[in-house]
Amino acid sequence: MKTTSIVVILLVLMLLVGPCSIWCQTNNLPDQLNSAYKDKILLLRNFYSGNNLAYDENGALQGTGNPGPWTLAGVEIKGIGITEHGIEIVANRMGTLYKDGKPGVVKIGTLKIQVSKRVTNDDTKAAIDLVVAKIFIDPTEDLRPLLPEFWTYYFSGEDLQSRSAAWQATLEKSPLKPKDFSAGKLTPPHVDYAPDPGYSKEAESRHIEGTSLLSTMLDVSGTPVNVAIMQPLGMGLDEQAVSTLKRWRFKPATLDGKAVPAHINIEITFRCCP
Repeated sequence: MKTTSIVVILLVLMLLVGPCSIWCQTNNLPDQLNSAYKDKILLLRNFYSGNNLAYDENGALQGTGNPGPWTLAGVEIKGIGITEHGIEIVANRMGTLYKDGKPGVVKIGTLKIQVSKRVTNDDTKAAIDLVVAKIFIDPTEDLRPLLPEFWTYYFSGEDLQSRSAAWQATLEKSPLKPKDFSAGKLTPPHVDYAPDPGYSKEAESRHIEGTSLLSTMLDVSGTPVNVAIMQPLGMGLDEQAVSTLKRWRFKPATLDGKAVPAHINIEITFRCCP
C-alpha cells in the first residue's frame, strides 16, 4: 500500500513538473531574446525600406520589398516577442550620418518585423538566433560584397589616403588609367554641366547638410566613369551624390591638344536650408 502511494505521488509530480518545465522554457525565451538583442543596432540584409516587413523562417522577404541605401537600413531593436503567428520584432529605424568623418546614428522612423516561424516548445534561443541571422547582417561581416561598387573603396581603407590608394590600384588595371602628364602641355578638365544633387526624404526632413567627397575618372568625352566614394555623408545622400555626378559633363582634359582621360576629386555639397 505504501509502495503504491509513493508511485502515485511520483506520477503526479512528473505530470506537474514536466509541463511546468516546458512552459518555463517557452515563457523564458522572449526574456532571453530581449536580453541578447534589445537596444542593439543591426543592419537589415538587402537594406530594405519600409515600416512593416514580413519574412518567412528562412529569412526570405514576403511580398515586395525595395532595397535602399545601406545608410538608411539600421535597426535598433526595442523588443522581441513570441506570438501565435511567429516572432515579432519592434524596432526603430536608424540612419547613419557622418560628421567629421565619423559615423553616428539618427532615428528616422519605426519598424515592425514579423517572422512567420511557428515557435514550439523545442525551440531554443540558439534556434531563433539562426533565424535572426538570416534577416540581419552580422557586425563582423564584410559589407563590400553586399554594396554597390562605388562603396567598395571606402571600406578598403581607414583614411582618405588608403582609400585613394585602393582606388588607384584598381585604375591601374583599367584601360582608362591616368596618362603620364610629365611631358607635354596639359589642359585640365572643365565643368560644362553640373546639376544640383537630389535629397533622400529622410535627410531632407531632418535638414541634413554636408559634403560627400567622390573620386572619378573622366573619359575622353568628359563623361565621369568609375565613381568612388572617398568620404561619405550618409543618410542616403551619397547615392544621390554618385547619381548626380554621373550626370555632370566636362570638357575633357587634353594633352598637347588631344583629349585624354583624367582623374579628379569632386565634392558634392548638400544645402537644403536657407
